[in-house]
Amino acid sequence: MKLLICNLKENGTLNEMLRYKKTMENYIQEKANLVICPQFPYIPIMYSKKYILGAQNVSEEERGSFTGEVSAECLKSLGVEYIIVGHHEREIYFLENEEILKKKIQNALKQDLKVIIPIGENLMEYQLGKTEEVILDKLDYLLKDIPENKKKNIIIAYEPIWRVGKNIPLKIEEILPIIERIKQWYYEHNFLNNLVLYGGGVTPEDIKNLAEIDGFLLGKLSLNVEKMCKVLEMFQSSTSIYKS
Repeated sequence: MKLLICNLKENGTLNEMLRYKKTMENYIQEKANLVICPQFPYIPIMYSKKYILGAQNVSEEERGSFTGEVSAECLKSLGVEYIIVGHHEREIYFLENEEILKKKIQNALKQDLKVIIPIGENLMEYQLGKTEEVILDKLDYLLKDIPENKKKNIIIAYEPIWRVGKNIPLKIEEILPIIERIKQWYYEHNFLNNLVLYGGGVTPEDIKNLAEIDGFLLGKLSLNVEKMCKVLEMFQSSTSIYKS
């Protein structure tokens, strides 16, 4: 199985989202393993039988008096199947720590949602050669207590923080060994057949060159719906993204 995740972040008006949805529905012939994650208010109107609905975040609390928060239970009831938890922007701008992320992961899994966890190193960690150490430490902390029957719902996206939103050429020889190391960690901890995606400044050319990996977490690239249609066409040329 291959998977494309579109993280639309804090972008789009209602009319823009309706146009995005209509364009995707007209282009996609049958339901694809394409997950679109809009802003919270647009989740109900973005539901479609042509792609999968995702969310960009979830509350660390199950329910209660937490003004402004959105629970996993609520998102599940709206047709959301995937949730991004732990994007580095949440850590930088909203001071989320690993304890909070762990609670969010657990809440999402209780609702049997699939959890996409972006993990990557910052520029200093990259320059010091600590990429693998950073990733493995985070995996150990966030996922060591996952119940066996929920492990299938975990998806890791390797996303080097220092490449996000920047036009830095992608070195495949650096990316693939990290993805393989994450898959090795999966195997060592009985996460079987779980996906490892790649994100961070992804271009259409990157998708073409890395077609052998499990998929991509797209940010900036996903905002242009016409480009996304071309990305889907490119991805389909080497693998099927359609649900069986």
